[in-house]
Amino acid sequence: MSIRISKYHGAGNDFLIVDQLVGAPFLEQDIIARLCHRRFGIGADGLISMSNEGGTDFTMEYYNSDGNLAEMCGNGARCAVAWAAHESWIQGNARFLAGDGLHIGEVLDSDGQNMLIRVSLTIGVEPELLEDGTYFANTGVPHNIRLIDDVNLVNIEEQGQMLRNSEMFAPDGANINFVSPAKDGYDIRTYERGVEGETLACGTGVAASALVLHTCKNVNYPIILHARGGTLIVEESQGVLMLSGPAQKVFDCDIDPIAL
Repeated sequence: MSIRISKYHGAGNDFLIVDQLVGAPFLEQDIIARLCHRRFGIGADGLISMSNEGGTDFTMEYYNSDGNLAEMCGNGARCAVAWAAHESWIQGNARFLAGDGLHIGEVLDSDGQNMLIRVSLTIGVEPELLEDGTYFANTGVPHNIRLIDDVNLVNIEEQGQMLRNSEMFAPDGANINFVSPAKDGYDIRTYERGVEGETLACGTGVAASALVLHTCKNVNYPIILHARGGTLIVEESQGVLMLSGPAQKVFDCDIDPIAL
């Protein structure tokens, strides 16, 4: 039995998106991990299961590329809004549920496959200063923010893996964000748990870093952050963080997940 899977990316952070009605029988950890594998599957940083039940425009369930369910994904949420618009589930604006609660989304601009999307993000834990001089915040998932001079000089894979498994963040671990000043904002690189490597962009990491910059360093919103895969902008509206950036449809495909 084949199912239709869509691939999207938000600033290089890529996702497989499936309608839960047809995908539910296959949403098991090992199958999701195979689908997301970049050599033996389609390849993605995560998978999003979409349902239009629950009293909002849709509900998104986000799975990391290792097949484990996660609370939230900022870039994934923007891609979910784009998918919902392409599938005519929404008409420009959306109220939707994720693992961390209710969110709103908005299509700011659209050019066929390409969209500019803004979504709200939850502040689960306000920024706190850690003993090593770095910061911790939760914007749907836990993040460690490390303000440094130049993100290009960091061995992300080595440092990220070590810090992600640090006792400071046990037992769940945390995403590790390195942030440095840039000409018109900040550069950011992120090591993501679940992916267990650097991703080209991390929406909740961008939001957590902006929150730290604003709260702890008095940087005014909007805050521009340049990830490896593209530029994202964080604003604040009535105490809620708003994340804006690109979301692009890559392709649709029909695949038999069991055959992988």
